[in-house]
Amino acid sequence: MSSFPKHSFEQAYDNAFPPSPPLQNAALPTVSERSPLITKAPSNAHSQYLQPGQSYTSNDSAQSYVTANSSSPPTDETESLLEQGGASTVGSPSLHHRSHLGDTSSIGNSISGGPLSVRELTMREFKILLRYSGPVVLTYVLQNSMQLASLISLGHLGSIELAASSLASMFAAVTCWSVSLGTATALDTLCSQSFTSHHPHTLGLHLQRAILVLMLMFIPIAGVWLSSEYIFSLLGQEPALAEHAAIFLRGLLPGAPAFLIFECVKKYLQAQGNMHASTYVLLIVSPINVVLNYMLVWNKYIGIGYIGAPIATSISYWTMLILLLVYIRFVDGYQGWGGWSMDAFTGWPAFLKLAIPGVMMVCTEWWAFEVVSLAASYLGTVALAGQSVVVQTSSLLYTIPFGISIAASNRVGNLIGKGDHRSAKIASRVSLALAVIFGMVNSTMLIIFKERWGRLFSEDPEVVKTVALVLPLVALFQISDGIAGVGGGVLRGVGLQHLGAVLNLVAYYLVAFPIGYVLTFKLGFGLKGLWSALCLALWMVSLGEVWVIMKTDWPTEVQKCKARNDVLAKRRASLQAEIEAAFPETEDDHRHPHSS
Repeated sequence: MSSFPKHSFEQAYDNAFPPSPPLQNAALPTVSERSPLITKAPSNAHSQYLQPGQSYTSNDSAQSYVTANSSSPPTDETESLLEQGGASTVGSPSLHHRSHLGDTSSIGNSISGGPLSVRELTMREFKILLRYSGPVVLTYVLQNSMQLASLISLGHLGSIELAASSLASMFAAVTCWSVSLGTATALDTLCSQSFTSHHPHTLGLHLQRAILVLMLMFIPIAGVWLSSEYIFSLLGQEPALAEHAAIFLRGLLPGAPAFLIFECVKKYLQAQGNMHASTYVLLIVSPINVVLNYMLVWNKYIGIGYIGAPIATSISYWTMLILLLVYIRFVDGYQGWGGWSMDAFTGWPAFLKLAIPGVMMVCTEWWAFEVVSLAASYLGTVALAGQSVVVQTSSLLYTIPFGISIAASNRVGNLIGKGDHRSAKIASRVSLALAVIFGMVNSTMLIIFKERWGRLFSEDPEVVKTVALVLPLVALFQISDGIAGVGGGVLRGVGLQHLGAVLNLVAYYLVAFPIGYVLTFKLGFGLKGLWSALCLALWMVSLGEVWVIMKTDWPTEVQKCKARNDVLAKRRASLQAEIEAAFPETEDDHRHPHSS
């Protein structure tokens, strides 16, 4: 927990360094002339008292604010001082918060003042990415456990209820979760790059804009959910199954907005290097969700049967969001907020330029696996049961590369926003190496246990045999699956979602599906044919993403990031000036800077 007060860092600075008599001819360097770590000038109470090259130092708080001479950039010695003192520059993330970023050194400099070697940078990024990944993996597992709790609870009611909840969950994933979460991937780029740039408070602006866009998108999605019974009937589902699936979606509808906002706020925190906040929240909410499922489905006093499961999930979603907001307000994460702004209603084209490719990138892959599951249903009961086992296994193993992908996305974005293209390049390659390492571990485990794994899920010898035949293919694409997932995270951190979308579209829909159809239904390969096609697609995507990352011009991406953030900051400053002109501040307005 931060040792600073829960209001603004600037006020903490003011308390630590009271004004001294004014000096003559005071001058401060411009933003472009200061250290890359310094994102904002000192508070007005002190800016007039500093001479070029002069510094305030507090031994008690181990902080320093070092200004650069207006005619020259900061030296390596200055950067070393900032590091040795644990410096947290005014307007930058707090000392505690920068510890989340895993980088207390300025751009690639060692304590001795010289540049870090490639080996030193590689080891640093390796440790940071591993530390980031762990909480994300646990968060992902806990989120999946919430859906599992509903399935287990409803599975004891009957086969119709279980099948309907599964159908409704798949429908929700295709129509809402994939589209909405794809839109939110724009935050992987914008927030991570903004936080370590000269304009960290634009991070909160991106969050507000994402929430507004998602809530507008959810209006037609809600209409689709409310009409789902009719849609299921058109798709040829049995009336009872269609009715129960529609009931499930109606119960889930009130909680869907909370889940979408939670995902945006989670990305807002992850961009600040805070990976564990959502894990803490889910460690609390996941047990609550289990209790709610039992109480609302089975309890003889307040239980309401089948619809109790989605209602329990909706309540859990709102609880997740409220707890995460409470965490930000009272613990950490407020540094990047900056207050509500009408500017959130502007700049949507730039946001959508990243969001739309993000939707394509997420949906093309997500829907591809849903199509494969649908195709497996035409192969018979044994093939469908084997497909369920293989999908669950693949999802379980993917939690590790998924965690690395989130870590890579935010780490690369942070470094680009900071202007450190050298470290960003190395971090991207380290993340790919981690994907290969854990992919090899997953592959080895599948090969070793392929004959026995199916028995954990079924006693049917045919199902066990089918699983054993398919798992070697799953083992074959563990490395490519990891590289594809992590590579996609790197592309989101850089802002190259559109390239990932094109690679997915070509690999899955133009190559894999036609080949899979021929192998499965024409040549009689069955389930093995479907997963052979998926394996081919994943290798195509992974190799394509590696090629894009290796060819990326990192200095150019840094310049693009700077230009984008400067435009946003100028627009925000202009709007703020207009507001201040219309509503002049009083002395009382400065007592609680973050009261908004």
